[in-house]
Amino acid sequence: MTDAVDTAILRRHFVAIATSSYDDPGYPPLDVGPEVRTLRNWLCSAVPEARRFTETYPQLADDPSEDAIRAALRNPPPADRWRAGDAAVVFVTGHGVTSDGAHWTVLRSTESGRLRSTALRTADLIAWLSETDIEHLFLVLDLCYAGQTAAETVAFDRQFPGTWLVLPSATKEQEAVTGALTTAIAEFLEELASPLGAKYGLQPHLDVTVFLDAVQAKLGADQQLMPLPGSRRSGPHPCLPNPHYRQSPTASVTAQRSDLALPEHDLRTHWGPRSRGVAGPEEPGWLFTGREELMRELIHATATGEMGTVLVTGRAGSGKSAVLARLVTLSDPAFRERYPAEVDRIPADLVPPSGAVDAAVLATGKTSHEVIDQVCRALGVPEPEGSSTGLMPLDAWISSWQSWLSAHDRPVTIVVDALDEAANPPDLLTGVLARLDPDQSHQRVRLVIGVRSPGGPHDARTPPGLLPLADRTERLLSARRRIRVDEAPWWREEDVAGYAEHLLRMPGSPYTGTPSAAGEVARVLAAEAGPSFLTARISATSLAGRDTVIAADNPSWLRSVKDGVVGVFRDDLHNTFPDSPDDRLRAVHLLRATAFAYGRGLPWLGIWPAVADAVADDPARRYGDADIAWLLGSRLGGYLVTDEEDGVTVYRLFHDALRTALREQWRDLLAGPDEHVVQRSDGP
Repeated sequence: MTDAVDTAILRRHFVAIATSSYDDPGYPPLDVGPEVRTLRNWLCSAVPEARRFTETYPQLADDPSEDAIRAALRNPPPADRWRAGDAAVVFVTGHGVTSDGAHWTVLRSTESGRLRSTALRTADLIAWLSETDIEHLFLVLDLCYAGQTAAETVAFDRQFPGTWLVLPSATKEQEAVTGALTTAIAEFLEELASPLGAKYGLQPHLDVTVFLDAVQAKLGADQQLMPLPGSRRSGPHPCLPNPHYRQSPTASVTAQRSDLALPEHDLRTHWGPRSRGVAGPEEPGWLFTGREELMRELIHATATGEMGTVLVTGRAGSGKSAVLARLVTLSDPAFRERYPAEVDRIPADLVPPSGAVDAAVLATGKTSHEVIDQVCRALGVPEPEGSSTGLMPLDAWISSWQSWLSAHDRPVTIVVDALDEAANPPDLLTGVLARLDPDQSHQRVRLVIGVRSPGGPHDARTPPGLLPLADRTERLLSARRRIRVDEAPWWREEDVAGYAEHLLRMPGSPYTGTPSAAGEVARVLAAEAGPSFLTARISATSLAGRDTVIAADNPSWLRSVKDGVVGVFRDDLHNTFPDSPDDRLRAVHLLRATAFAYGRGLPWLGIWPAVADAVADDPARRYGDADIAWLLGSRLGGYLVTDEEDGVTVYRLFHDALRTALREQWRDLLAGPDEHVVQRSDGP
């Protein structure tokens, strides 16, 4: 479900047609009030106001007559008719019967011997709704034998739209258990709102397939859910609002600016948070400090510098992404508008001009097709004609890009970060990045690339195929500038110390009341961590989460810092679960599962527990949804970034160095502070 579809919905209606009392003694009374309340609470109060439904025709929820139903839904006044800008959930509950090849909704005054005269033909209700212009409808028929309507609706001359979901509670041969469907929905919604509910995704709307599978599991095998033919069977649906969804506090990119390419999920999980020096959007603070000369250099390179490629390289954790993210987000007017006080405190020469970056791509997990597609769509490049399979060939995108570029009247500045974390870095380098500016005699592209490097210059005699990726990139693109952020003059120990001190003095930290201790620990941490902002971040954050101040000369803590990322990660793990080796092992197994994920991360539902079981490789140990909810609710949940891929919520470690540690040195993480384990290369 795109934002465009969601924002196009102007009105959201909830209609309950519920009958509990019957004049004919052949129809026993039903307690349908709780069913109606369940759906009303979900749709009309449990979701954010922007996606909240309003109960329409509330009189129909209390033993309505056929005339009242017809007046409301058959041919309402023009002002009340549902249009394309509406979404509606219609819930019909009570007794249902079949007769003469038709399904009938039994009403209070219905006589069992006079169904044609006193009952409502259920297919007629569907037909009335199909003659509206409403595109998004969820119709629930919690009636016995409601599946019979399928045989009737297929004969309609005007079929209902494929965006509808029409869900009978039972097939044409089944007698529905009264309230069973709504009870199953209620049980699902209760789970959805709990910590376990995150497994169903964090998107604004539930996926139809996920919803149907989850409700069927609650319903059991005795009552089968079979949406009517033509119903939507997959994808997010605006009539299935997700109460687990919470609007991200991070600023959105200005939608109408065609020269910015910041997908909302990239802004939430990468550019916005990392520009503030934190791992996720839920973390408070404006922590990126120092590195003034580096920022000035990047601002010059993107705003006024010459054309060509600038490489930003350095070892893992040295702050490449942070400086690039700060450059990108501070050039976006929407971001600056959201944080005006913070931006105003930054010296003017450290703030890039508005719009200095035209397109920004986080390459993590992306294919070459995805990167060029993102850049082209961001800049308004005409879309090439697709192949017979609907895929846009890479060469077609490149050709369209080059034609657009040749007609463009000003330089284009593009930032690509994490080239080394792309799905296929060499393919992205040669297939896309090397082809962005085809006319080297008249260059039009400023390309800034962030890529990991092992540190130090390469041997000029090394064959190109054996060079590290950063060096190959430098050669292939004839980079005019390479900025090694982990070397002088761009790296300074005091920058790491300042960053660590900010983290140590976050609200709730024991160091907030002892600024001198915070400063001393930060200075020692910076000296021992070297050019690794990542090591400093993990250690300082761990110290800030403890109950007491740890002195700068604490030998156990110092040993952890000297061991780098693995050491401070191990220290945090042991201090989070000091008395439970089993919890430490459980956390490592669950985190390690995400280290083996490809693309943007690991899905939870049905995948994460299975991968964790495989990683554990222990027949006596099985992981489930409760274990994952436990991890995400613990401090160690902060090591994960929540993202989205192909409409599915996924989880990944917030830094690739953590992935390496969990894949290759996980036994060291479990070892005691004074133990050292020789890692085996065999097995998981």
